[in-house]
Amino acid sequence: MFRILAVATLAFGILGSGCATAQQVIAKVQSSSDTPLEQVLQLRPDLRKELATVELRQFFDKVESPTIGQVKVTETGLMDDSVRSVQTIYYFKREDNSWMLENTEKLYRCARGSNTKTFQKAVCP
Repeated sequence: MFRILAVATLAFGILGSGCATAQQVIAKVQSSSDTPLEQVLQLRPDLRKELATVELRQFFDKVESPTIGQVKVTETGLMDDSVRSVQTIYYFKREDNSWMLENTEKLYRCARGSNTKTFQKAVCP
């Protein structure tokens, strides 16, 4: 009877704790921060409901262990007839295993005026 209890306790302890590798993976997933793209979607819930065409692009400085990230949100088909597109660029930096928003830049592509081909910082006329 004592052996059965000892084996049952040991088996429960092994099954309940899992292997060390699984615990490390779970800890990594739980401690990792949201990706830059996820953070932008949290900052801009309107993008999910927007009637305009929205293009989202996420870039990193390198594939393995990136430290710099960028998310470009390009919105076209807006209600404003002087603006062809609005592009918002979010700059992120990875510090202490977390992505931190460093800067945001807003650019406009005008439908009329002298510059209709490229994005510019100035508001469209």
